[in-house]
Amino acid sequence: MDLDALTAELLSRPLDQFTPARNTRAKELKASGQADLARQVSALKKPSLPLWAANQLRDQAMLGELRSGAQALVKAQAAAATGRSNAGRDLRAASERFQRSLEAAGTAAVTKLREGSHATGEETLRRIREILRLAALEGGDTWDRLQKGALASEPRPGEDMLEMFAAGAAPVAGRRGEQAEARRAAELAQRAARADDELAERATATARRLRQEATEAAARAAAAEDEAARARAQAKKSQRASRPRGSS
Repeated sequence: MDLDALTAELLSRPLDQFTPARNTRAKELKASGQADLARQVSALKKPSLPLWAANQLRDQAMLGELRSGAQALVKAQAAAATGRSNAGRDLRAASERFQRSLEAAGTAAVTKLREGSHATGEETLRRIREILRLAALEGGDTWDRLQKGALASEPRPGEDMLEMFAAGAAPVAGRRGEQAEARRAAELAQRAARADDELAERATATARRLRQEATEAAARAAAAEDEAARARAQAKKSQRASRPRGSS
């Protein structure tokens, strides 16, 4: 087995079993004379909860749609950077498609967490989506490892992302012009990602506020009902007290 296969094997286990399973596997490899591979396995760090969850996705059709959506977004970003006709419309459509596939994959990963009785807070979901977003946009070894459930570290945006945008961009005059367009496209993508996160945060805040208002309204309604009940009881008491003695 190679390192990716061993990593996938370890990541397929429950998260709390990762470290002891890794140590046991490293000892077995060393005992069998595979010292280099044993050192590589020993160096694997226990994944974060979001990274572990992202590696649990096994629906290849869903992952394929995520990657396809990312590739379409890259092309649309590059076209928008060159000012092509209708590029804005195509960019919006590609962005919406990618966002839908990203949300579907993120929801599937959260389901895996719940099945394992793990916490599924907003920050965890945000990080899962960011891992999936960057892996799908970057492609290459990062995406291949995610598909195999062998992604050992969270991807980070950097020069590789810029090169990816440059590869999808239409030719422009000179290498410097190409890099400038690629950087512009990358900035647009990152800006769109931040906008998505801000929109999600605003929606969450609105939902929280509405729940609070509903709770307060229910409390006021209950208090009003209690007050009405007390008033009715007092009215009956007053009526009885006002009747002449001896009357029926």
